[in-house]
Amino acid sequence: MFQNSRNRALKRKMNDLNKQIAKLGEKIESERLNNKLVNINIYDGKLWNFVRPFKCKKQNIPTLNGTANIALTDIEKANCLANSLETQFTLNNISDTNTENTVKHSVERFRTLNVKCTDTDLPSPSEVLDCIKKLKNNKAPGIDNVSNMMIKKLPHNVIFYLTFLFHKILILGHFPQRWKTATVVPILKPGKDPTQPSSYRPISLLSSISKIAEDILSRFNKHLIENNILCKEQFGFRTNLFTSHQLLRVAEYVYEGFINKQKTGAVFLDIQKAFDSLAGCPHP
Repeated sequence: MFQNSRNRALKRKMNDLNKQIAKLGEKIESERLNNKLVNINIYDGKLWNFVRPFKCKKQNIPTLNGTANIALTDIEKANCLANSLETQFTLNNISDTNTENTVKHSVERFRTLNVKCTDTDLPSPSEVLDCIKKLKNNKAPGIDNVSNMMIKKLPHNVIFYLTFLFHKILILGHFPQRWKTATVVPILKPGKDPTQPSSYRPISLLSSISKIAEDILSRFNKHLIENNILCKEQFGFRTNLFTSHQLLRVAEYVYEGFINKQKTGAVFLDIQKAFDSLAGCPHP
């Protein structure tokens, strides 16, 4: 009712009810933990499993103010955040004919490239093992719950199986869909209202094995550079090319303008949620 009328009395009533609900939830949770602690068996190894979650730093998401209702339970909060992210990740309306043709021609160019993996391009078990050693121990696992420490403890025969799997990915040109599926965790932005779903940014936790495959697939960068497939203006995600180089490039244009007694114009765009907008672009 407050969302429609904006009545301050209703807002105070709503805040009081939210506080009562929060206290009731804390009481129920406290009673549940007390009962579990009293009835736990200290001789079957379950005590450590009970204590372990309390050692982890966990971010508690408060009650969220959704567009239609208030999210109180974990499921309601998850759905509220999912709806907010879905609204942010809307598909861009690409209606310009020239842009569509340019994208179409670029995609067709990549599809017509005759790129085949040779034996020298395929990774060796030692290369896969080196990629595994570079994994950080404290990184969270993906949807498969396989942590980096588990991968580092794998026996050598499993390394050979992984190497064979990566060979098939390179030869067939197929990346498993399961490795593209991520566990999305909401992180509160600094200084933002924690009760608003739009105040959270998502981080995606991918499978650790998929990260090893991505490291192996980075060998294609050499092919892209040698065949001049990437445009020269692209500086991101390229070796020895940084955003500071682009700033120097702009500074050189301005300096040349001063030398030649010319005026230099520049247009800077500061796009809110730029990554979210680009992430929602349709894939051709």
